[in-house]
Amino acid sequence: MSTESMLRPEPDLVVPQVRPLPTIGVDPGQTWTAAVLRVGDAGVHGWTMGPVDRFGVIQRDALNDPDNWEAFARYTARLVDGLVELVEFAIARFGEVRVAVEVPRVPIGYQPGSSKRFQRLPMQDWMIPRQVAAAVIGQFPEARVVFPDGFGSRPASEYPQELRGRRSPEWGPNETPRRERDHERAAYDVAGVAARMPR
Repeated sequence: MSTESMLRPEPDLVVPQVRPLPTIGVDPGQTWTAAVLRVGDAGVHGWTMGPVDRFGVIQRDALNDPDNWEAFARYTARLVDGLVELVEFAIARFGEVRVAVEVPRVPIGYQPGSSKRFQRLPMQDWMIPRQVAAAVIGQFPEARVVFPDGFGSRPASEYPQELRGRRSPEWGPNETPRRERDHERAAYDVAGVAARMPR
């Protein structure tokens, strides 16, 4: 090797840029369910929806009875329609999308062999979110399952601007009474976990 070639600077290594995978995270709830389309660190679009009565009016206590299948059917029909629209939006804009849903685990008190004294959590608080998650997986069989890990619990200041403060008018509905964003921040976190899963 000549002295000249030894002194010549090495060319910059070109590191291929990996495009973030657009991912929709779903935070299923007993009263409110949120979905957020996340691309990298950006929250691109989303919504928070709740149960309605047979006239389409928000009814917060509609799912307090886990055997009210009529109310549950209305709830999941709305959520699935909203998710289908969000998936279509993502595909039209980015060409691909992954769907992910948080799936609550069965509480210890309700697991086989557990003592009844541990059944302190109201049944609908975990059963309805699990059923919502099952409805999402039924509609999107390739959806990634994400187990609970404190999603949405970080300070709001740690989330991007689109998930705190004033909400973009381009986003879907937020039907919570005070327009809370905590469910959407949880959905954003779920999407972040799922986006890092192998393709």
